[in-house]
Amino acid sequence: MTDKFEEKYIPGDSYADDEPEGGEGYSFDKPLELAAGLFKELTSVGKEVSLPEIVKVIQSITTKPLDDKSGGTEILIGLLTALSSKSKIRKLLTHHLIDSLWDTLQHPPLTYVGGDVKYEVVDENNPDPTKPKRSDTITFKAPDSDIVLRESVPQAPDGLYQYRTPDGSYNTMLHPHLGRAGTPYAKTVRPVKRLQGVKPDPGLLFDLLMARDDTKNIENDAGISAMFYYHATIIIHDIFRTNRLDHNISDTSSYLDLAPLYGSSLKDQLEIRTMKEGKLKPDTFSEKRLLGQPPGVNVMLVLYNRFHNYVAEVLLKINENGRFTLTSGPNATPEERAKAVAKQDHDIFNVARLVVNGLYINIALHDYLRAITNTHASKSDWTLDPRVEIEKQMFDDQGTPRGVGNQVSVEFNLLYRFHSMISKRDEKWTNDFFLKLLPNRTQADLDKITWEELGRAMMEYERNLPKDPSVREFGNLKRDQSTGKFKDEDLVRLLKESMDDPACIFGARTIPKVLRTVEILGIQQARKWQVASLNEFRDFFGLKRHETFTDINSDPDIAGLLQKLYTDPDMVELYPGLMIENAKPMRKTGCGIRPTYSLGRAVLSDAITLVRSDRFNTLDYTVSNLTAWGYNEVQYDNKTLGGSMLYKLIQRGLPGWFPFNSVAVMQPMYTKKANTEIATSLGTISQFSIVDPSPPPSFVSVSNPKTIEGILSGGSATSLVPIYLPAFAYLNKPISENYKPTTLTTILTKHSSTLQSAIAKLVQEEGNRLLAKESFPLRKDSLYQLDILRDLVIPLTARFLGDLFYLDLRSEENTDGKLSNTEVYRSLVDLNTWGMEGLTDDAAFAWNRRRYAQEALDLLGSTTDGLVKEVGSGMGLLGAATLLVVGWDNEIKKSGVREVGWKVVQELLRGSSGEEKKVGEQLWAGAAVGGIAGGAGGLVRGFTKVLEHMFGNKGVWDEVKGKVGKGEDVSGYVVEAVRLTSEYREIRVVKEGDVNVEGGKVGKGGFVVLKTGDAGRDASQVPEPTKFNANRKQDYLTASTTTGNKELAVVFVTELIKLVAGLKNLRPAPGEMGKLKSVRLGPDSREYFLNDTWSHLSFDPSTWKVHYDGIVTK
Repeated sequence: MTDKFEEKYIPGDSYADDEPEGGEGYSFDKPLELAAGLFKELTSVGKEVSLPEIVKVIQSITTKPLDDKSGGTEILIGLLTALSSKSKIRKLLTHHLIDSLWDTLQHPPLTYVGGDVKYEVVDENNPDPTKPKRSDTITFKAPDSDIVLRESVPQAPDGLYQYRTPDGSYNTMLHPHLGRAGTPYAKTVRPVKRLQGVKPDPGLLFDLLMARDDTKNIENDAGISAMFYYHATIIIHDIFRTNRLDHNISDTSSYLDLAPLYGSSLKDQLEIRTMKEGKLKPDTFSEKRLLGQPPGVNVMLVLYNRFHNYVAEVLLKINENGRFTLTSGPNATPEERAKAVAKQDHDIFNVARLVVNGLYINIALHDYLRAITNTHASKSDWTLDPRVEIEKQMFDDQGTPRGVGNQVSVEFNLLYRFHSMISKRDEKWTNDFFLKLLPNRTQADLDKITWEELGRAMMEYERNLPKDPSVREFGNLKRDQSTGKFKDEDLVRLLKESMDDPACIFGARTIPKVLRTVEILGIQQARKWQVASLNEFRDFFGLKRHETFTDINSDPDIAGLLQKLYTDPDMVELYPGLMIENAKPMRKTGCGIRPTYSLGRAVLSDAITLVRSDRFNTLDYTVSNLTAWGYNEVQYDNKTLGGSMLYKLIQRGLPGWFPFNSVAVMQPMYTKKANTEIATSLGTISQFSIVDPSPPPSFVSVSNPKTIEGILSGGSATSLVPIYLPAFAYLNKPISENYKPTTLTTILTKHSSTLQSAIAKLVQEEGNRLLAKESFPLRKDSLYQLDILRDLVIPLTARFLGDLFYLDLRSEENTDGKLSNTEVYRSLVDLNTWGMEGLTDDAAFAWNRRRYAQEALDLLGSTTDGLVKEVGSGMGLLGAATLLVVGWDNEIKKSGVREVGWKVVQELLRGSSGEEKKVGEQLWAGAAVGGIAGGAGGLVRGFTKVLEHMFGNKGVWDEVKGKVGKGEDVSGYVVEAVRLTSEYREIRVVKEGDVNVEGGKVGKGGFVVLKTGDAGRDASQVPEPTKFNANRKQDYLTASTTTGNKELAVVFVTELIKLVAGLKNLRPAPGEMGKLKSVRLGPDSREYFLNDTWSHLSFDPSTWKVHYDGIVTK
């Protein structure tokens, strides 16, 4: 394990892997030891449970058949959520649960349905059998040209291995066509029981046992929302599309590949793709069947479309390892360029699809499954994630396999009919939809619709749909004719209504009556498929058989009807049996959606199978396939509501409409009401906003220097507050409303003279030490390599700010310090990023940024307060005498930066009447946002842009090196380079009333963006703004910041430039290694820097390799 004091800074990532979890020490072979260990861990975290109860649970999950009425699985999940994420027992039991659910089904399936023989007429015009054709070939016109291209899905023995194929083939190399679209359904359960020759009438079964009883409240009591049903609907249409001519065939793949968005063939994809730069046509999806579903389903697909296009844009801009570079040269023929553009589009599209699929799967695991098991109602980060590597346990010598392929079965086609969950609101929508299809029908006789009638109406409906998916509309929404997109406000309205809408529960008499015909067809189809009985299904899944009709449903009325219809429990059909069993009881952790018993067990098993059997969700879910950024973009964080990810889809697609911490959006598969109650019971409600969505706040940008000065000094200044004040109000220890950075700035200005020489000494001494330690000799005494940011400037910045603001940074001046350079720098950057940008940049990342800032504050606050107390204890006469004896301050260098920091603390204590907490706040807030212009990241960014500019202007760099060699001042060069390169901005929030600025009027809650970097190049105020002039007289405001001490920032950056100017022939390392990797995103084309692994974007650079030939002798 790396010593934290040697750890190097990398934003959003880590160089070292996490410590592997151990699962050793416990085994099901020793159940009593396992029970004792589990009892000990549970009681240590305050879980009230007895040892006999634990023994009973362990016995229930290892004994077959499983009595699912006892709730063993749900109780086990409840116990798992109470255990620590580092618990070895939690790992063992989770792996056992995944293993047992996986082992329930065959992998791959061994039995299939159908198998018709094909015939063709043989005559003199057709003497030979038809030659096989490529099943998936398209032709299309290349973008921006008249070249027509043909693309085909490779046929065996060729294949696509790195990307998903359109039809799902080649998911497993051993069985390339397993799970491919257009292949037969599997059959999971072997039917042996001889059922009745004449079975009950399907219409009678529906009317007596399935039709929704409108007199009863069937809303889900765990608070599950309609959004859960919408996600389930996408999954169902993703893996099931029964061929209309051959009901044994599924026309979509057996994998969760988001076919409702992307389609199941190249032809489908051609209809929704732009065929350029990997993007989809705006707000377009493939699956037209979903236009007959409640509009919330389609809103989710529109959001997936928007996420895909966002991902495609960023992938191309990063262009990891040049994998998306056009392969045609400048002299390429039109045909060569057309093929190169098509190949680029192909690669970006397919990588973006893998990334979007990663988000889709993580939503399925960390939102959908957590709703099924109701673990969202706890603080636990436990999730039933089936992708983990499992050692040998129950399956075979290799452990539970992954990526072996899948084929959906007829039983699960029947099982995934979640019509019982349709909310009352969506039931009304469905009624209205059917009335539009069948204008001759009325509300009163919707349950009398015949299949022939409905079939004709649906075919007519589909015929009238536009052929082009990009012009289809739903839910009375209209597309913008210029952009092709739906209005954000319409999508937001539908989302809000859906998140407020409670879903319903499963069980007998819960299916909307309007679906009578659909359910009759389901019963008839189950009989044609000749599926096993309900009890045979339960046998297969290791569940206890239903011995009596009351075992199936405890309602005497339902049980009595079943007995009259079926005579014996063994005769009850799988469908509708699955839908008329008792619903499971809601458990705070264990059961949320309240499925029927057999359905609940099977859904968990299939969820494990769908994810674990898919190569692209397991073995090939890698950084190399998704790219480092793509992999990181969709990676869940267990600290964020146990890994919740659906909020990211919403915030990415509809930025600014919902508060970043909306209680409704952070887990939208629960209603807002339920989420509020859960957060209140868990004591976390203060982290959330209960505000309803509203249009994004207005932004007005100002770049004129005089306007900026007028805003800050004029009457409007009282209505504008620095954005970090409301941002820090979201932290557990919010900054005081009366916090004024000017207090700290005034104190620092008093010590300006001492600090200038102290900073120079610190940079030279500590800088030379770091150069000697971190420089890597490529040739002895002649060529060195250095990461000038990670290994030199960032540690120096941490040391400078850590000493100046008297943080508990370990150094030779604070040998007992608790914090490393990396911890200090990361904490300051996290606080600065949240304070200055957290409320305006990337709402999809804001929740985590807020947490990073809170963790930084906890770290800095807890350590700094102790030092302030020590300084305070030494201010009296007794304290001063004690210090003389003990020599506590002897480590601190006289006239050094840390000594100034000590004096700053003393003066702050005097000004705050000795209130140490207020002083601690002044120190961490000053170090992060208010003390030094730009903060930690701003200093590093300023240095980087200055040096980059000088590298690109050899004459300027030569002058600087010459002056440094002579000991002359070069601050004018630094200030001018900052002026020419700075993109610094600060944001003010309108606190009250309206503020008029040059860009217009901004109301309460709106933002005024002061582009002080641009102001330094304003042609109306700055003569020859693009020309480098080291002697230019200017107000530093125009090139830097309005907050914090600017002069000290200039001094520090200047000393850094002087330090590196002393390196002989300093230059960027050759090739990509020496380039600063950044991308520009958003409407303002803001620059974001990539970290060392290219997995994370941040405002401040963190890595830059340089070469030099030794140190210049002075």
